[in-house]
Amino acid sequence: MLFDNLPTRIFLDSSTLQTLNTYGEFIWEGIEVEDNNPIWIVPDGIDNLNALRNIFLVNQRANFEFALSQNSLQEVVAKGDNGYLQWAFAVIDHWQSMLDAYVQNPINQEDLTRAFKLDTPSFGYLGLGDRKLIKDAVMLGCHAFLTMERKLPKNAHHIQQELGLLILTPVRYWDILKPVANLYF
Repeated sequence: MLFDNLPTRIFLDSSTLQTLNTYGEFIWEGIEVEDNNPIWIVPDGIDNLNALRNIFLVNQRANFEFALSQNSLQEVVAKGDNGYLQWAFAVIDHWQSMLDAYVQNPINQEDLTRAFKLDTPSFGYLGLGDRKLIKDAVMLGCHAFLTMERKLPKNAHHIQQELGLLILTPVRYWDILKPVANLYF
C-alpha cells in the first residue's frame, strides 16, 4: 500500500524553515510571488515553493509531524532576525505539543543508536551543522529530512542506507505525496 512508505514525521532543515518563513504568504495564502523575486533564478526555486505549498495543503488534513530541534533554533539565532526567531519558536512549540501528546515516549533506543553513527568517519563529508541536524532528525525518529539545499541530497542514498532517513527536497517529497494527495482533500 502507498501509505506504508509515506514519510509522516519530517525534520525541517534550516533552509526549509527559512523558506517557509520568507514565502509563507505564498505557501499558506496563495499570494503570488513577484516576478522580480530572486527565487525565480534559483535552480528549482519556484518548483520547490510550489511543492511546499502542495505539501502544506495536504497537511491541513493529513497532520504530518514537522520536527525541529534545539540545534535548529541555534541556527535561527545565528541569523540575527528576531521575527524569524519568534516564528521558529512557534514552530518548535507546535512540534513539542505533538511530542507531548504521545502516551509512550516517541523516541526509542534504536533511533538513538543509529544517530550516533553520524559520529563516525563515514559521515565526514557532512558539515558540522548538517551533521547535528541530521543526528537530531534520526534521534527524533523522523522518516525524512526536508531540505532546500542542492548538495545534501547528493548524499541521500548513503544517509538512507546507513540511517534509514530520507533526504528530500520539497519537489521530491511532493512526488511521494502526490499519488495520495487527493485522499486528503
